[in-house]
Amino acid sequence: MLLGATIWISLSGLLVTVSSHTLNVTSTTTSVSSTSQVHHSGKGASSSPSSSSASSLSASSSSSSQSLSFSAPPSAFPTGIKNPKRGLSYASGGNFDDILNANQTKSSISWIYDWSDLPAGFLAQSGLNYIPMQWGSGNIDKLANTISTQGADIVLGFNEPDFADEANIPAKEAAGLWMQFIEPLKQKDVKLGGPAVTAAPSGKPWISEFLAECNNCTIDFLPLHWYGSGTEGFFNYIWDMHTTFPQFPIWITEFAEISDNATVVLDFMNQTINYLDSLDWIERYAWFGFFRPEKDLHSNMLREDGGLNDLGKLYIGAQTVHTSNRTDEVGPSYATVSPSDHPGQPLVTSWPGSNTASPVASLAVLQGGILVGSLLFGVLLAVA
Repeated sequence: MLLGATIWISLSGLLVTVSSHTLNVTSTTTSVSSTSQVHHSGKGASSSPSSSSASSLSASSSSSSQSLSFSAPPSAFPTGIKNPKRGLSYASGGNFDDILNANQTKSSISWIYDWSDLPAGFLAQSGLNYIPMQWGSGNIDKLANTISTQGADIVLGFNEPDFADEANIPAKEAAGLWMQFIEPLKQKDVKLGGPAVTAAPSGKPWISEFLAECNNCTIDFLPLHWYGSGTEGFFNYIWDMHTTFPQFPIWITEFAEISDNATVVLDFMNQTINYLDSLDWIERYAWFGFFRPEKDLHSNMLREDGGLNDLGKLYIGAQTVHTSNRTDEVGPSYATVSPSDHPGQPLVTSWPGSNTASPVASLAVLQGGILVGSLLFGVLLAVA
């Protein structure tokens, strides 16, 4: 999507963690700016590479030609075979039983995360490999115990630290936190995913500075985020990051097509997931995301009743096995609040909105029914 004028688009995503009788809700807000292209951050990315990205790609003709002459191979994973790359960014709010459409026998999904450091009970019992995240700097001193308690062998690093409405940590500070609290996890054979920067102009300089400041850090793989329009911009971006940081395998932990045309979004998903499956330096990926319809967002994999829509059927590789009434009610305005970074904050939620005037929006309170849904999910698991 090429635009001649500077714009701002606010995008955000609901992140919910439920543990026993405790509900934590993390919301993420995306701010997008562009002059000649649309750049997304926060649920963030660019629709095509920046000039520096383009020059980097042109310096490597083989990389550039592969991305621009892309032809999607056939899927190598028939129905019922778990795809070791394909994961789920779980953002389905209080609709806990929606997971039944993702962890069914015929699903190709092999792993899941929800931007939290501990899985909700229903995620822990889903049979999918849950991967915790150290979202920001909050409670980082408790990370070692949290990882040990759940027996996790992989952890995701800071979420969009280059973005003011996300983790928002200066690179030098992040390097210090990493060496003090995250690096020691390697002694227990935990695989460390680096900070996940946005694909906005701030992302690449931030991760470059972080790596320079943290030259003794262990980074086992580099997570990336991208949102934009068209496969060319997406492929150029991931190839640019790969050629710039070839020492790291890549995880794409958030990506989506932002078009409001369902056919365009479905075609984008079909091409990209098959292409990602074909690249040996792409270790894992997770589409954003697994949630029911929300205003002005068109990458949801679920219908209003929690069943799989066309995107969900393609990505999950299966048909709907469960539907239910919607249990979350989301207001029209949004903000970023991580319970880890802001303990004691009221429950909030956020979803992408259509506000194109400001990158920041206000709070919306999550409505009732959450704990009741958690109890009902246990019953559903017993009879499923």
